[in-house]
Amino acid sequence: MKILKLHPLMTISLLQLQFQRLLRCNCAVYARYALANALDTLQDAGFEEEVLIDYPIDETLSLREFEEDLEERFHFSLELCNKDFKPFTNKSLRLFQLLSICAAYDAAQQEQCIQLLDAGLNKLLLANNRQQPPFSC
Repeated sequence: MKILKLHPLMTISLLQLQFQRLLRCNCAVYARYALANALDTLQDAGFEEEVLIDYPIDETLSLREFEEDLEERFHFSLELCNKDFKPFTNKSLRLFQLLSICAAYDAAQQEQCIQLLDAGLNKLLLANNRQQPPFSC
């Protein structure tokens, strides 16, 4: 099962790396109906949660259903795109069909994406752990 990790301090570029890794596609994120900057955080785009969320991806959903579900649950808008950041026009495609369409990344690019994503998530989690007060009984 593929898990999308979302945190309010995660940058748009880190979210895009996750989409490249998990679904082999890009995504465009919108903040207040305008294209978000790659350095903006999910919080800037409208993500209202305060903790790390693990969101399991149901690959049987259509692109439209997936995008709408994320918007309803997490209050930020995104659009799945091909490798050139052109939005997919056939929104009835299922997420599992993207793998064959978007297999544009070679093994070296995939490995680089995985390393960048893992490093970014580790850094984010470490920073988040330092901000929380110690647990006391």
